[in-house]
Amino acid sequence: MSLFEPANTQRLDQDVVEQALQWMVTVQSGVSTEAELLACQHWRAQSAQHELAWQRLTGLNTDIRDSTRMLPAAGARTLLRSRNAPGRRTLLKGFAGLGVMLATGYGVRERVLLPELFSDYRTATGERRQLTLAEGVDLTLDTHTALDTRTTAAGTELFLSLGRVLVSAGDIRLSTANGQVLPAPRSRLVISHNLPWQAGTQVQVLSGSASIKLARGDSLSLDAGQQVTFDSQTDSTPRPVTVGADAWVNGLLIAERMPLGQVIAQLNLYRRGVVRCDPQVAALRVSGSFSIDRPDASLDLLTRVLPIRVQRVFGYWANVVAA
Repeated sequence: MSLFEPANTQRLDQDVVEQALQWMVTVQSGVSTEAELLACQHWRAQSAQHELAWQRLTGLNTDIRDSTRMLPAAGARTLLRSRNAPGRRTLLKGFAGLGVMLATGYGVRERVLLPELFSDYRTATGERRQLTLAEGVDLTLDTHTALDTRTTAAGTELFLSLGRVLVSAGDIRLSTANGQVLPAPRSRLVISHNLPWQAGTQVQVLSGSASIKLARGDSLSLDAGQQVTFDSQTDSTPRPVTVGADAWVNGLLIAERMPLGQVIAQLNLYRRGVVRCDPQVAALRVSGSFSIDRPDASLDLLTRVLPIRVQRVFGYWANVVAA
């Protein structure tokens, strides 16, 4: 019997699960005090539900301690001991997310938490946001996107530190850590940076054109229907735009012989909780249209067309494995 199918099938209140998750982050942070450890023990002893939630979480063997090693001990200690309860809750959930990303193999450096907390414009799990800037630029921010505005000698510039954005361009420049994108007037393009299934930056020109100045010194131009992915090392040869490049704006994921692992990685961005894909089935090819607004329904649809099944625990974790 797996950890995702416990012998005790008692359902747990979602608030209790989140409390257990917060206590686990605190205890495994490496900077918790003796008083906090005693408080955790007291919380566990308060009710059978508390202890059951704790035991199920610890049974998943996800060590959150690694996620806080990114921060200096003094900084982690200050944040974990914050007196602001809502801020502490948000922080602990953020640490938990970092721990989960480590456990699922995502590079934490590519998906840092801080830009999502402190950027000028940002979106939460499952959220998409439309903006119109003073420069006459219309933007649609995808889920888990962090975007900043900064003033340079050349004028206003947008900086995408994480996520994906649809740009209907006026006079604007948009940069990432890998380079600068300059859309032609009335162009429409999708720019993404450091997505879980994509290293570096990708630019997809849906209409019009764009020029790109790579941080490593190269320059290139893209016309409508072309896309390019680049970072400090990879080849930057333009290719045809992927089918359904902007389908996410309308709540859809269009897959055309897409590896199942990538489909799951995309659905994971829109779902509260964590979805993992077993490497044994990650290479299965998927074609079809899936809802990102209803990711669990999309997971169920996948089980009807592929030889896979979904193991769930708490309604929070999901594991896609061979049927």
